[in-house]
Amino acid sequence: MGGWIVQPEEVAANYYLDTYREAGEEVSSTYEGRHIYVQEVVLVHAPGSGLVQKGQPVAFWEGVGIALKTATSTAENVPIDTEGIWRVSVVSAIGSIVIGQSLYIDNSGVVTDDPTNAIAIFGYSLQTIAAGTAVIAVKVHWMALNWGWLWWWIINQFPN
Repeated sequence: MGGWIVQPEEVAANYYLDTYREAGEEVSSTYEGRHIYVQEVVLVHAPGSGLVQKGQPVAFWEGVGIALKTATSTAENVPIDTEGIWRVSVVSAIGSIVIGQSLYIDNSGVVTDDPTNAIAIFGYSLQTIAAGTAVIAVKVHWMALNWGWLWWWIINQFPN
């Protein structure tokens, strides 16, 4: 796996910084915390569009989601939905993609079945792709790329 790329520092105030809040107070805005705000400067998204566009798949630190707004500057806090079923452009790089297959987002913001340059697991395919690129339904799920699970999977691919 490609591992995480070095990301720039935040360039504006962190959306969640509030020294007046106390432990036990709810911070989440909607949908029980699945919508979060991340500065555009730290988002990994598809190239060629400059700033992140509404509806683009994104990665940030070990998180993933779909941008809910088009950014107007790198300092803008962009709302990201980290869960749900979304239509996403997916590249079948290894072979055909089947329902339930893990999908990854790579360090260029492309969602694919190839974990080689993955920076995070993006979600799971809900449709098939025979070959090439297609827009399909994807269950987006923020889940860290846990190396322990990867080793477990590799070891269990061999017959006993």
